[in-house]
Amino acid sequence: MNQASPNPGQPSPIEAMARHVCTLAAFLLPALSLCLPSGYSWGAGLLLLAALVTAPRWWRQPLQWPRARWLVGVLLFVGIDWLIDAIISQGSWRGLDKPLKYFLALPCLFFALRFPPRPRALWAGLAVGACLSGAVALYQYGVLGEWRAEGFTNAIQYGNLSLLMAMMCLVGAVTWQPGPRAGLWRAGLGLGVALGLTASLLSQSRGGWLALAFALPALVLLLRRRVPGRRLLGALAALAVCLGVLVTAMGPTLKLRLEQAVSEARQYEELGTSENSVGQRLAHWRLAWNMGLQKPLLGWTLAGYVAEKERLVAAGQAPAEVLKYGHAHNEFLDVFAKRGLLGLSSVLALYGVVLCLFWPRAGCRLPPERHALQLAGLMLPLCYLGFGLTQAFLGHNSGTMFYLFVTLLLYAALQAPPEEDAAATPAALA
Repeated sequence: MNQASPNPGQPSPIEAMARHVCTLAAFLLPALSLCLPSGYSWGAGLLLLAALVTAPRWWRQPLQWPRARWLVGVLLFVGIDWLIDAIISQGSWRGLDKPLKYFLALPCLFFALRFPPRPRALWAGLAVGACLSGAVALYQYGVLGEWRAEGFTNAIQYGNLSLLMAMMCLVGAVTWQPGPRAGLWRAGLGLGVALGLTASLLSQSRGGWLALAFALPALVLLLRRRVPGRRLLGALAALAVCLGVLVTAMGPTLKLRLEQAVSEARQYEELGTSENSVGQRLAHWRLAWNMGLQKPLLGWTLAGYVAEKERLVAAGQAPAEVLKYGHAHNEFLDVFAKRGLLGLSSVLALYGVVLCLFWPRAGCRLPPERHALQLAGLMLPLCYLGFGLTQAFLGHNSGTMFYLFVTLLLYAALQAPPEEDAAATPAALA
């Protein structure tokens, strides 16, 4: 099965084809994520199929990058935690879809590390994906007359993932140095920023913008010594202008949504009103916190969480609005209530490990192309931390799939530079 290459040092035809497939998957996953129903599944499915077909070429090879073992470990940790919840909660093997995603990401990670994608495919996929998300939002909002754009998922997931891709496109536009046709690449990524932000605003997902409080300061901190000050200031000014134009265009709608949020929060605090968007969130947060304190180690499990909510509502100890949703509209409180401190530690580990893997190490100056991949990878946990404050983001298929597979593709691309960077070491982050 391990046929040698006819030319020493050169990949065999099968190995070359495997890398082409991985590169195609790296493009398709972000490009189709928000413009088709379950669009993220196309790239992930292709990656999994290729990993299974080529398993004899990678499954016995040891990991050459020690830090990759942390990613393998955290995927196993979260997957096992979800598996325990599925078995305890339902008493059967049903509900395996959540842990299965983490387990199936492992062969995809090994395959991608063995046949890493070309970074250009990731940048192109992010730019196309952000542009298509904006196009879908403009069509739904401007042509169909929908009151908020939601793509082919719910408005919150759609708007937040659009914002994430816009931030990743911003990283590429500022830091990536593609060489030939650099202006065209930057224009495409810049358009991705503008249309990704447009989709986020048209979704009217207010909570997702909290992610900027995590992502933007970290980005400025890490760029101020690596990017010329004029370019960084220009990028921030362009971002401010873009946001200003979009906010002005949607001024009345955004003002109404902001005033509504303030009013609903005041009504909940003064009158206990939970029959609105903000009120039911606040009621959910209080309920999830109290439930978590009652069973802090392993939580109530998913089925137990639903049953206990129904009991509390029937007893008049919780408002009926909390029954409309199966999650607490907060990643951390939701996990604390359902899976206790064990589940909460798995989610924090999932974000923390990825944050550590992509955070630039002191004294290690990577080439601009690879530094751009690092910063794009950092946008994932930083933005997800912000998203999780008002949404159980990993509780949705779109949130889990995008995080897992974009993370492993970015990390694999970072470990092995493309052929044109032959002088660079393939294990700069080992």
